[in-house]
Amino acid sequence: MKWTLSLAATAASAYALEASVVAAGACLVASGLLSGLDHQWVVAFLVASYAVWGFGLHASVRANWTLLATTGTSTNVLSKAAYDVVRRMTSSARAPRVAAAFGYAGTEVAKEVPYYAGAFGVAAFSDSITSNEALVFLGGANLGAALYEYGLARLTEAFLLRRRHRYASFDTDWVPAEYLTGYYRTLEPDEIATIAFFVEAMRRAERGQPVLFFGVGPTLHHVFAAAEVASEIHLGDYLPANLSEIQRWIDREPDAHDWRPFVRYTLQCEGVSCPTDEDVATREDLTRGKITALIRVDGRQPHPVDRRYATVISAYCADSATDDRATWQLFMRHITGLVRPGGLFVTAALRRCRGYTVAGKTFPSADVDEHDLRAVLRPEFGPLNGSIEVRQVAQASSHGYSAIILCWARKRIQPTAGSPQGLALVGAETMVPLVDGSERRYVNFDYAASAPCLTSVRAAVDELLPWYSSVHRGAGYTSQVTPTPTRAHAKRSVTSSVGTMTTSSSSPATPPTRRTFSPTPCRRTPR
Repeated sequence: MKWTLSLAATAASAYALEASVVAAGACLVASGLLSGLDHQWVVAFLVASYAVWGFGLHASVRANWTLLATTGTSTNVLSKAAYDVVRRMTSSARAPRVAAAFGYAGTEVAKEVPYYAGAFGVAAFSDSITSNEALVFLGGANLGAALYEYGLARLTEAFLLRRRHRYASFDTDWVPAEYLTGYYRTLEPDEIATIAFFVEAMRRAERGQPVLFFGVGPTLHHVFAAAEVASEIHLGDYLPANLSEIQRWIDREPDAHDWRPFVRYTLQCEGVSCPTDEDVATREDLTRGKITALIRVDGRQPHPVDRRYATVISAYCADSATDDRATWQLFMRHITGLVRPGGLFVTAALRRCRGYTVAGKTFPSADVDEHDLRAVLRPEFGPLNGSIEVRQVAQASSHGYSAIILCWARKRIQPTAGSPQGLALVGAETMVPLVDGSERRYVNFDYAASAPCLTSVRAAVDELLPWYSSVHRGAGYTSQVTPTPTRAHAKRSVTSSVGTMTTSSSSPATPPTRRTFSPTPCRRTPR
């Protein structure tokens, strides 16, 4: 659809520009306003016209970039193509913008060639048109192009402004009770998938550390999965009304929202086949005890919280609080900046959604997909050590979206100056409290036999565990992937590094290709 719109807009723009340029040039020649000027003054007029055209083109390039970043469409299809290609190839925020500008400006400059050829061709082969008149025509054409480009920029900005006004305001229109009633009376398909994914992702979290939920809204359905892992749970949101709704649940107010169905499903995903009411109440009490801070946060700020966490969870936040990709990218950089090196980031987003409805009001969404998410995570998380999944959900008619994106990723640890590559340790960034109430990074001077493992080892184990199976005697697919070939490869690596030879009778095996593994949807076995 976006390519179709861009192609149609490009065709319409090209015809409108051509009509404006030809009409302006021809009218200026026909008017005779510059017919009495000497040749050098006509040349000066032409040069000045290019400066005016450059001003109009600059305004149009800026408006085109905003249109691309906001909607993914453009009035110049070459600019969109350059933007899409570069955005997929690099994590740089500036490179796609430069590519889009070059694509747009290059197209407009190329359009000048036919006018030069036509004007000077007529002047060369016809006695009715002089060289000065050809130059005046070109100058007039430049002025027409400048006026057109500037007008197009203003129209684009007006369209984007009107588009923003289509959406309800979080500051004035958001009512937590309406949101809870519309989305959390029962377990819906999107949350069935999200909670199961988050439960599996939390198995990778560092235990005994504070966990931050950023943009939690008035909800707690994702928080229950962290209760057994976290030492503390910090809940952050922009709206005080949302945090007040959570406080009502913590205080056990009679009319607070009932989260028991979501707690029960969380326990099922953790392996409790038939959770009792007592199990549910126990998890609720544990969660209440772990929530130690309700924090007012703002994703627009570079440092929304004055500390970093081993685990940060941000579900349907950045994408559901912004109406364009550029702002969403800014929010995501600020949120992921709260994850400390080696830490875990877990997120969920509406896929290709421009707005979701709450009690008849439409709130904005950034219209992102899995490629956008991968690109925004790449600078800090590298080639993704984690998983990105797309799940289809049948909620387009009721809520305004039909698919969601689920992701967990581990942040890279940048080696300190002079340290060998690949020797980053699990827990190297652990913060511990001091007697004065401050926190400092923990340093252990007595590793010896209790040394922690390398982060690269943990990543390899995390990747392998879903494929764990029998050794040598297994005939299933997972045994062909691991552990038989993996064990053989590991054994050869160890023996070669210490200079010995293996006497195993197992046949040589090629090390398995690295892949991104997806978590199981829901573990139903008793724990």
